[in-house]
Amino acid sequence: MPESAHGTPSGYTFWNCRCRQCNKVARTSSKTRARGQRVKRDLEQMPPEEHGTTRGYNKWSCRCAPCREAGAIRRAEVKAERRAESEGAVQIKRFSYRIYPEPNTVSDLRRVFGSCRFVYNSYIALARERYATGAKHPSSYDAAKTLVTEARRNPDNAWLAEVSYTALAAAVHDAADAYQRYFDSAAGRIKGRRVGHPKFKTLRTARKSARFAEDSFTIRGGWQNTGQGGGRLHLANINQDIQVNWHRPLPGYPSAVTVREDPDGAFRVSFVVRVPVASSKQPTRASRAAGIDVGLNDYAAIAYSDGKREKIANPRHYRQAEDRLRRTDKNLSRKTPGSNNYAKAKRARARAHRRVANLRENHARQLASKLSRENQTVVIETLNIAGMARTNMAKSINDAGWGQLLRFLEEACTRKGVGLLRAPRFFASTQICSACGENGGKKPLNVRSWTCVCGVTLDRDYNAATNILAAGPAVYACGRDVRLRLAGAVSDEAGSHRSEGLPRRRKRALRGRVQASSDPRKLKGFRGLVENRGS
Repeated sequence: MPESAHGTPSGYTFWNCRCRQCNKVARTSSKTRARGQRVKRDLEQMPPEEHGTTRGYNKWSCRCAPCREAGAIRRAEVKAERRAESEGAVQIKRFSYRIYPEPNTVSDLRRVFGSCRFVYNSYIALARERYATGAKHPSSYDAAKTLVTEARRNPDNAWLAEVSYTALAAAVHDAADAYQRYFDSAAGRIKGRRVGHPKFKTLRTARKSARFAEDSFTIRGGWQNTGQGGGRLHLANINQDIQVNWHRPLPGYPSAVTVREDPDGAFRVSFVVRVPVASSKQPTRASRAAGIDVGLNDYAAIAYSDGKREKIANPRHYRQAEDRLRRTDKNLSRKTPGSNNYAKAKRARARAHRRVANLRENHARQLASKLSRENQTVVIETLNIAGMARTNMAKSINDAGWGQLLRFLEEACTRKGVGLLRAPRFFASTQICSACGENGGKKPLNVRSWTCVCGVTLDRDYNAATNILAAGPAVYACGRDVRLRLAGAVSDEAGSHRSEGLPRRRKRALRGRVQASSDPRKLKGFRGLVENRGS
């Protein structure tokens, strides 16, 4: 930050400086740049012919029944025109940006967060009361009418009228959706881990966020004005516009925006955008597939169908930052809870954890983009990450972030039209020899290389990646048996005795030996490999 920026509004908003000079200038500039109150027009001067028109609703602020109907029709037409710009198949995406609100705006946003939390808790209290008395569970529409519309008219809750109605209604719908997921999980209608009963949000642990609908926010200059230095964001019932760091333009009009405050004190917004589905891009390497075996010593071992292979080093972001995180925890423990220094130390610790999360996410996204860009088919293994995280290697497994990588890889493959296949969950990729198909049994983790009975010395990770690659049925469309080629065939050889099918006697011997020495459940994928290999 240059010295000339101190004591200026940009020092507070852009450079995020919180010194005494920047705070003072920011408060002063906020008062001078406050939006003026709109002058309400006299309805007695309104021409009679403008009743029931859009002009009567917008310009004269007339709220009679014909004007309200005209305003609703016009809003529906504008929404239809915006959505017509994205003809054909569309997909819903979120685009997140950093924002820099002024000090007065920060207070307004925190008031919105608190109001949304109050309404959310009110719905949970109402649902529990209905359950205790045996009454019907409240629907989101009826609850919004009771907890928002009628509560705003109540003098005891008059402060709710200072917050946008759509943000409060969205909090009610979120609470209703939480109960619906709980009911569906209890009834077995959704898969995955059992969803718990919705709980009250507290100031200490709850995430501070609020969602605004399409008619409750605007971008100055339209969504097209979202390049570098683009328009500011205006939210309903927020007096000042908010500066947004448009690091990339929006590809379409946003239908909703969520504002949140992170534990490190940073404010961010995420826009929900309808993006047309683009045509699939051709990969940079034609007719190539990749098999991925994730690990801890190496982040991933990758075997390609063209004979190449590589290992991605494990960055160990959390392990590298443990000393820094330990110092932030120790610094926080020395502060008095509730003091300003305690809040500063807490934000510093949150920033340290945020940096680790950003580094891990960036590494996973880059690897997922590389694999989806250079291959037509990607084969991954099916892992029970939640179960593995309950072992003594939990810290290393959580630090690796395998689930994050697999999720980003699935999103990238879906977006680019790349085939994504999964090997069977109990497929013994580390036990089967990639050269002859012999199952050598389980091996402890300290065994990184082993020699098969056929005389081939195998690397544990590369051997698993090769077997995972061969488990994908699309690999055989390449015209060669990948497992045998990586075991010793020449990469540019058109074909050899290694790529031919195994003799019947050899296949029967292998199948009988494997069935006698291993669990049948774990050999479902291997039987398919032997059958495909001989076909």
